[in-house]
Amino acid sequence: MRRALSSKLALGWAVVLSVALVAGKLEPSGRMGCSAAGGSFRSPTAPDETAAPVLDPAIYHHVAQVIWVVKDINRVVDYWQRLGIRNIHSDGTVSFPNLTYRGKPDPARAKQVTANVDELEIKWIQPVHGGKFWRDGLRQHGDGIRVLGYAVRSPQEFDDQIKYFSSKGVGVVVWDSWRGKTGQGRIAYLDTAAPGGGHTLALIYDPDADPDTRSRAAAGPGNEYPVTKITHFAWVVNDVRKVDAYYTGLGFKPFSRIDHNVSLDRIYRGQPGTYEMWLGWDRTGDAPFEWVQQITGPDVYVEYGKKHGEGFHHLGVNVSDMDEAIKQMTARGAPPSQAAAWNTAKGKGRAVYLDTEPYGGVTLELIYDPH
Repeated sequence: MRRALSSKLALGWAVVLSVALVAGKLEPSGRMGCSAAGGSFRSPTAPDETAAPVLDPAIYHHVAQVIWVVKDINRVVDYWQRLGIRNIHSDGTVSFPNLTYRGKPDPARAKQVTANVDELEIKWIQPVHGGKFWRDGLRQHGDGIRVLGYAVRSPQEFDDQIKYFSSKGVGVVVWDSWRGKTGQGRIAYLDTAAPGGGHTLALIYDPDADPDTRSRAAAGPGNEYPVTKITHFAWVVNDVRKVDAYYTGLGFKPFSRIDHNVSLDRIYRGQPGTYEMWLGWDRTGDAPFEWVQQITGPDVYVEYGKKHGEGFHHLGVNVSDMDEAIKQMTARGAPPSQAAAWNTAKGKGRAVYLDTEPYGGVTLELIYDPH
């Protein structure tokens, strides 16, 4: 929140045969998964086609790409560019002739803009025609990040993970494929959003991806502090324990902790805050995941839930001087909406949400963590 197969690879697609048949008639596509590299790649090993499929945790250590669907791409991109994301380029209106939705052809056209923030690729998408997943999401939830994508190194890894999720009862919602310079690219959105707190997980195989994501990110213009690295991903959910149980059932590690959070120095839109929440933490990746279940408000989580329902709430960035960062971001058009603090043996930390939600449905969080 992208984009025949050899007979050998097709063996891994028995459970999604209708999708593979569509993908078998390939034309060059919009490549919505193009350039999504991610984290440390593993050397492919010879497949054991008699073994049961297994979850490969290494694939999910690093978020390679987010799919961010919006109604007015120019308005949203212009705003986030003012906030400091400068490594941006427009892909124009892109065609996705091989796109499918739940196994049925769903060719689409969409305006697309790509940005890189360190090792994370952002794909802003404004659907023009087709693309039922994107259009339904806009209608039901408004603007927002819909998909987090994870890169695999080989078609075999891609197939193995699809087979694994199928064995757990998780099918493919969206499929796309494209012909790259060095091979066939593929992306699959998995059907995890409804039970998984609004999080659609995707797998990406891009044969042309640069495995050195740092050099790829550095190839464009530099982003301005503090939006130089995304260090945190967070969702608002109705029941954090149900979300934890769902992902644990899929084979991921249980949340490292679920806290009843009553922060220090709470401020909500300029007034003393009384909000409390349950916070579920997943720290297995290179950036923490936070799952927020609101207990008492008012707060920005209540605002989000009323407008969007369950789903992706905020991106976090680290700052070295919170007061200076607030001053900088306010001057760029993102004043604070909510603030809190904590005090541990390692020092007092602070978290400040900026009022960016009206521009794309995503809040930006500034984090000062003393350790």
